[in-house]
Amino acid sequence: MKIIKIVLIAMSLLPLSLASAQKEARLVCSIVNEEIEKILCKVELPRVDYDREVKFLWHSSSYPQDDRERTIILSAGHSSVYDYRFLRGRAQGEWVVKSTVNNIDKDIVAEQVFMLDGAKLIKKQ
Repeated sequence: MKIIKIVLIAMSLLPLSLASAQKEARLVCSIVNEEIEKILCKVELPRVDYDREVKFLWHSSSYPQDDRERTIILSAGHSSVYDYRFLRGRAQGEWVVKSTVNNIDKDIVAEQVFMLDGAKLIKKQ
């Protein structure tokens, strides 16, 4: 009888834990140096069994002409997607990168704010 109660409690809590995990997104931006330096921003999400749209919005407070918006499809079963900008020619100062994930129940938003100082990226959050 005790085992049945434990199983029933676990089954009732499982949907709550899955729902809360689905709402989490993590956005990380860094400078990568392959052949050409790039600012790479990657959003990590829980895996789901349907495709999602991920919109990246890059905004420079000092030079709005450098802003960009890009939408990428995150295929079912995948947990991350990234967008990048070349470092050379990028506006210096504060940048806000926001990712919006189009989920079935509601959109998930993650944001990263950083200062671009030459070839250094200084995170503010």
